[in-house]
Amino acid sequence: MTLIANPIYDVVFKYLMENNKVAKLLLSDLTGLDIVSLELQPQKILQNQKE
Repeated sequence: MTLIANPIYDVVFKYLMENNKVAKLLLSDLTGLDIVSLELQPQKILQNQKE
């Protein structure tokens, strides 16, 4: 059994997810599914503030 402590906020998990090959391998191992492809989406959205 693999335990991950709150991966949404884990800096290391985010870093690993930036590498497509590593992300597919890690997610395949965690889910037990064969991950064929990933489409990475931006994780942070910056908003322009009006003064």
